[in-house]
Amino acid sequence: MRIRPVLILGAAVMSTLPAVAAGPLVRKPLDPSQRNAVLALMHAVDVAQETDATADTIEWDGHVLKAPNETAYLPFRLKLKSLGDLKSAVVYVRAVSRHDGFRSKDERSSLREWVERGGSGPPPLEQMIALGPGEMPIGGVGVSSRRQAIQAAAESSAALSLQQRQYEREKAAQEAAKKREENHGRDPYRFPFEDYYFADVKGRSIDRALVLPPGQYDVFVALIDRARLATSGATVIRKTIDVPDFWNDELSLSGVMFVKDVRQLRAPLAARDQADHPFTFGIADIVPAETTTFAKDDVLSVLYQLCNYGAPDVDVAAAYAFYHDVNGQRTLFNRTDSQLLSDGDLPPPVAWQTQGFVMQSVPLKSFPSGRYELEITARDRLTRATAKTTVEFTVR
Repeated sequence: MRIRPVLILGAAVMSTLPAVAAGPLVRKPLDPSQRNAVLALMHAVDVAQETDATADTIEWDGHVLKAPNETAYLPFRLKLKSLGDLKSAVVYVRAVSRHDGFRSKDERSSLREWVERGGSGPPPLEQMIALGPGEMPIGGVGVSSRRQAIQAAAESSAALSLQQRQYEREKAAQEAAKKREENHGRDPYRFPFEDYYFADVKGRSIDRALVLPPGQYDVFVALIDRARLATSGATVIRKTIDVPDFWNDELSLSGVMFVKDVRQLRAPLAARDQADHPFTFGIADIVPAETTTFAKDDVLSVLYQLCNYGAPDVDVAAAYAFYHDVNGQRTLFNRTDSQLLSDGDLPPPVAWQTQGFVMQSVPLKSFPSGRYELEITARDRLTRATAKTTVEFTVR
């Protein structure tokens, strides 16, 4: 059975500027109660890191996205399942490296001394990354794509351009490696990411983001009620996260995000506001779905990144196949027509790297109740590479 999508919002064009840190965030001085709250959360994570004693009253919903500076951008949502009438919280996030299946015991805090001192200088780590202004066009590929088949002459020209791109990329990689060696890279004795926030709770959830290089990490999140600092304890959760190497020039797909809505802003957010809106990419404000269970009257919308596609003369086909769990057997239920992506749908190379958002929407009216797996397969005609990813959902 083959179905046609109800809407294709298509490729989100990333900025032609590289991702940059959203400026050194100058923090306000902490008053004694705030400082004590942050230090208490740090201590709670110290204990959890040592004992693995964590709670299950907070649910983590996060995504790993490629940014153009060899650091992944990870927007996440904390869903507060059973923490009473929490209105405002203090949150502390720490990422600890894992190597060969074991969590590092040598990494230390860069923020603790600053918090203890209570100064007003900027934090020592880059705390936020901006994916750049403006680019996920509403309407996308379903409106603007007018791609014709690539002719042989154009294909030959593209091959030569690809060789030139590869040469320039290797040269840039050598220069970057030399620079990292000169700067001794990241300090191996510091946590790769840590930060704290004073966050208002809206709709029983808190949205934030962190940045990490490729690797495996244990991310600890500690939270305490600001209204009950003196009488309540910290809640700590742990999430193990794998950050793929999106920078190896191999065609790949990011994790898949279920999307409730895409709102178009008049202008990109100011850097100071980005931390509070981690799911806003340029002028596109993404509203993630609150659950992976959908009704038959819903439209299933997914968003993901296509990374390292060939350019120029982009020629990528994305196929969407739905598998139904029938008595424990993975059974093909249906598939959509291939989604064709070209230069008009995806951004051009930036610093010899490529990445762009792709969105697809499919009505669920014909889906029987049950569990499903969506398999996305991207095929790049220029590089002859294939990449796959899957995501599970339920129709009730």
